[in-house]
Amino acid sequence: MTRTAWFAMELLWKVMMVLAFALGVSARAEPPLEPERLAQGSLEERQRQSARYVLTTSNSHSMVLGEGGSIWVWGGGRGEDLGIAPEYSAGSATPVRMPRMQGAVSVSTGGGGGHSLALMQDGTVQAWGNNYYGQLGDGTTATRTARVTVLGLTGAEAVAAGSQHSLAVRQDGTLWAWGDNWRGQLGDGTTTRRATPAQVLGLTGIVAVAASDYHSLALKQDGTVWGWGDNGFGQLGDGTQQRRLTPTQVPGLTDVVAIDSRGYSSYALRADGTVWAWGANHQGQLGDGGTGPVRLTPGRVQGLPSVVALAAGHTHVLALRADGTVWAWGDNSVGQLGNGSQGGASLPRKVRGVHGVVALAAAAGHSIVLRRNGTLWTWGHNQAGQMGTGTDRRTSPVRVVGLRDVRAVASRPFQTLAVRGDGSVWAWGSPQGFGGGIQATPRRVPGLTQAKGVAAGSLHALAVRQDGTVWAWGDNSRGQLGDGTVGERRDTPAPVQGLSGVVEVAAGDYHSLALKHDGTVWAWGANHFSQLGDMTLEDRPLPVQVQGLAGVAALSGSVDLSVAVKQDGTVWTWGSDWSVWTWGDQMPHPPAQAEGLSEVVAVSVLAPSLLALRADGTVWQWYLGFEGDQWPAWPVDGLTGAVAVTSSAQTTQILRADGTVWNTGGNLYGERGFPTAESYSLEPAQVPNLTGVVALSSESGSVHALRADGTLVSWGHNVHGTIGDGVSPIHLEPTRVLMPCRLAGLASGEDDVREQRRCHADD
Repeated sequence: MTRTAWFAMELLWKVMMVLAFALGVSARAEPPLEPERLAQGSLEERQRQSARYVLTTSNSHSMVLGEGGSIWVWGGGRGEDLGIAPEYSAGSATPVRMPRMQGAVSVSTGGGGGHSLALMQDGTVQAWGNNYYGQLGDGTTATRTARVTVLGLTGAEAVAAGSQHSLAVRQDGTLWAWGDNWRGQLGDGTTTRRATPAQVLGLTGIVAVAASDYHSLALKQDGTVWGWGDNGFGQLGDGTQQRRLTPTQVPGLTDVVAIDSRGYSSYALRADGTVWAWGANHQGQLGDGGTGPVRLTPGRVQGLPSVVALAAGHTHVLALRADGTVWAWGDNSVGQLGNGSQGGASLPRKVRGVHGVVALAAAAGHSIVLRRNGTLWTWGHNQAGQMGTGTDRRTSPVRVVGLRDVRAVASRPFQTLAVRGDGSVWAWGSPQGFGGGIQATPRRVPGLTQAKGVAAGSLHALAVRQDGTVWAWGDNSRGQLGDGTVGERRDTPAPVQGLSGVVEVAAGDYHSLALKHDGTVWAWGANHFSQLGDMTLEDRPLPVQVQGLAGVAALSGSVDLSVAVKQDGTVWTWGSDWSVWTWGDQMPHPPAQAEGLSEVVAVSVLAPSLLALRADGTVWQWYLGFEGDQWPAWPVDGLTGAVAVTSSAQTTQILRADGTVWNTGGNLYGERGFPTAESYSLEPAQVPNLTGVVALSSESGSVHALRADGTLVSWGHNVHGTIGDGVSPIHLEPTRVLMPCRLAGLASGEDDVREQRRCHADD
C-alpha cells in the first residue's frame, strides 16, 4: 500500500470515528392508512397494522416505501451503507431509489443508520450495513456492501432494527433476535452475541416489536407489553433498574395496540387512544410535565387523547391523532419539535403547518411525517442530509450572503470568520458548539475595528489589528482568551494582555498562538500536550513565549498541535494530537523539526496529517505518527503550480497560480465542490466554474474560497451553518422533502401534488 493510500485509509477511519461519536437513532412509522382507519378494527388488527413501517429514519439517513415495494433513501454516509451500492458510493441529500429493490413491505434502520432491515412480501428479511456484532444475521460479522438475506428466517411479518441488534416476528407469533447482546437485549438468557437468529425465550403470540439501543420490547396479541435487556433508567417498566436477560412483563399495561422505544425511554399506545411512557425523562420525553429523572413504571402522557400512532426519537416523541394532526414533546435543542423555537416541552404541543398526516418517524435530532397526499415533511437538524430537503450540503460553490470586499477568511468546524476591507470582522456558524444557535448568515462582530487577520479555534476566535494588538472572544474554559482569567465565556472582543507587535494569529481547539514581527511565537490557553511550547504542561491564561523557536514566518494550529514555518523554509511542530500521544506520555516536548520538509512557504494542518506548500509549487504531506514511527514527507501526486493549500476532513484542497481550485479525497459531504459517484478518489480534479480565487480556508466539512473581487464562496457540509449562504441545516418548522414523485397508494387531489408523477417501482 502506498503512503498516500495508507493515509487515506487512516483519515477515513478517523472520520468514521468522529461520525460515530454523534449519537444516532432510528425510528419508525405506521402504515399509510388514514388516521380514522388506524383507529378502527379489532385489537389484533390494529396491533398488526402498527408493526408495519413505511417510513424510517436515523441520525444519518432516511428511507420510505414506494409503490410496488420499492425503497427510496437519502442522507449522508457511504452509499453502500445505505443499501444503494454499487451504483452509488456517496449518499444523497435528496431521495434516490434503491436499485433492484422491489417487494418490500416494511423497513427499519438501526441507531445512527448503522444497519437496516427490509421485510419482504415472501416473509424473508433482507439486511445491509454495519455487521460488527452479527446484526445482519448472515452468520458473519463482516460489513456488507450489498444486501444479504437473514439466514434461517421465513414467515416473518414484522422487523425492528436496534442500535446493534435486530428483531423479527414470525407468523406463528414467535420472536427471533440476533446481533449484539452485551446487555441481554436478545432475550435468550445470555449475553452472547448472535450472528444468526435465535428465538427469544418464553414469548409467544407476539404481533409487534421495538428495538432500542440496548433493550427490546414486544407486544403480545393479548395487549400486554414485555421487555428485556438494559434497565438502568427503568426503560423495562417493571419497577426496578435491574437488567433482564429474558422477557418480563410491563405491569399495569393492557389493551396496547402499538409500542416504540428509543434511547432509554419506552412508549405504548392503548386502544383507548392514550399514550403511556416510562424510563429516562431528562428532556421531558415522558410527557408528564416534568423532567425526570426516571420513571420505573408506565405513566400517562398528559393532555393527549385520540392518538393513533407513535414515533420515538432519542429524547423526543411524535404522536399522530385521529384528526391527522401531529403533536410533539421532549427535547427541542435543534428544532425537532417543529414549533418554531429551540425550547423543549415536557407536555405535548401541536406541530404547526402539517395536517392530513398518516405516518411518523423520528430520530435523535429531527422528525419526518408522511401526509395522505403522498408528500413528506420534515423538521429539525439536517446534519447528514437525513431530512431530504437538500440544504445540509452544497455540492457546488455558493456565495456567502451579504459579504463584499473580503480580505481574509478563517474557519473551524463550528464557525467561519471574515475580515472586510474596512477592518470589520464578520462571523457565522455555531460559535457555541453543539446545542447552540446557528447564525446562517454573516453578522458583524461588535466592538472590533482595524482588523487585518483572524483565526478560529474550536469555540473561540482571535483577531489581530493593524496596531499589532490581538483581540479574543468566545469560550475561555482553558484561558484561551489570554486576559488572565479562566472559565467565563465572553461574546465581545477584548484585548489579549501583554501582546504587541503581532503580525499573525492561529488557534487550536483550546489554545491560541501569535507571531510577532521579531519572529518569536507566543502562546496561551490549554497546555495538556505541551502545545504552548513553554516546556510545561500547565494551562496559561496569559501569553508565554514558545521556547527555542525564532525566525518564524508563519503559524498554524489544529486540535492540540502547533506548527511553525521558519524563514529558512523548515517546519517545526510541538504539542500533539490524540493519535500521537498516549496519556502515559505526559512529558513536555520542545518544538521539533518535521523530517524531510524544506523550502516550505505555507502549511495546513488537520491531524494526523500536515500539508506543506513548497516554493516550487509542489505540495507535500507529512504524517504525524508516533515517535519512532514517522515517515519522511512525500509529494502529493499530480498537483503542481500550487500557491495555497488547505485540508478539510476528507480532502486536500489546492489553489493554483491561475486562480483555479483542485482537490482530492472524499466527497461524502460535498467537499469536492461537484457531485461524484465514488465516495473517495485520489485523482486530482478541478472544482468546476470557479476562477479568480486568491485564498482558501477549510475545516472539517466545508471549504471557503476568497475571490479576487472580494466575494467569498463556500461548499461542503453545512452542519453548523459555516457555509454562510443563509440556509441553516436546522429547520425549526416543517419543510417539504424534495421527493421527485408522489408516493402512491394514498388519497390524492391536493393542489401541491396534483400534477406530480407517482413513484412507480418500474420507472
